[in-house]
Amino acid sequence: MKYITIIALSLLLTSCGSAYLANKVERQLKGDWVLEEVSFPNSSGFFDTAIFNLAEVTCFENSQWSFVSNNATGDFILDGNACDKQEQNFVWYIDKQTVESSTPEMLFKITTNQKAKAVDEGSRVSIKSLLEDQMVWQQKVTLENKEVIIEMTFVKQ
Repeated sequence: MKYITIIALSLLLTSCGSAYLANKVERQLKGDWVLEEVSFPNSSGFFDTAIFNLAEVTCFENSQWSFVSNNATGDFILDGNACDKQEQNFVWYIDKQTVESSTPEMLFKITTNQKAKAVDEGSRVSIKSLLEDQMVWQQKVTLENKEVIIEMTFVKQ
């Protein structure tokens, strides 16, 4: 019985640790950010592909993002080169199963004009770095039958 109690307690503490770390990362994301640069590390050239199945890379450059950590919502405004200005809403959370790794992952769904539970598709990005004033995301996509990494660098406003 003593061993069962110890095992149960250790499982509880482990699960609480991941939740605590995820909440800490979510609080760091809180605020307004500008997507300053989109690049393709380890690839030769530039690919003008759709990011998050929404718009071309050039539309995302200099987009303004806002993260609200207490209800895991946010919005961004696309206002890139020769793109129509559009505002998108999203819900997001940090994947608690990846938060203890060196690159925690964020999952989010674009929810503009609909409830989050009605949206079946979302995106997963790795948070390569998260500092007080800068954040870098990486997303793996398939282009021309090859896996390509899109790297997005944000600066906090």
